[in-house]
Amino acid sequence: MPSLRRILVERFLSAHPGVDPASLSQGLIMQSILEILCINVKSGTSKKSGAAYSIPEAQCILRNDDGTAAAVGVIVIPKILEDVAKPGLFTCSFALQASTFGDEAGRIVARLVGLTPVPPQAARRAAPVSV
Repeated sequence: MPSLRRILVERFLSAHPGVDPASLSQGLIMQSILEILCINVKSGTSKKSGAAYSIPEAQCILRNDDGTAAAVGVIVIPKILEDVAKPGLFTCSFALQASTFGDEAGRIVARLVGLTPVPPQAARRAAPVSV
């Protein structure tokens, strides 16, 4: 009999066909509402290998279920989601993983593993009401 985790991962993958299954191997999946404001690309040359790199990062707002801002920050966009990540409102999925490199080596971190655009009509309904 398949484990509950396997069933949930299979269900998630069927709903998010662009997600790399290997990215889900280490952690639990959480969903949130994310508003991407802009995408910036950090690029340069690795000091160790000399290879060129580019890292797309989204400046964004993590939203509560009622549409209010929960946090503002920057998140790395994985290669598999670069075509989907554009300014707008998304339902996003995160997986907890142990980082293996950089300043976060050895830390448990949330990695973006899925982005689903929120239709404009739903975004308007979810917008907070100001008094």
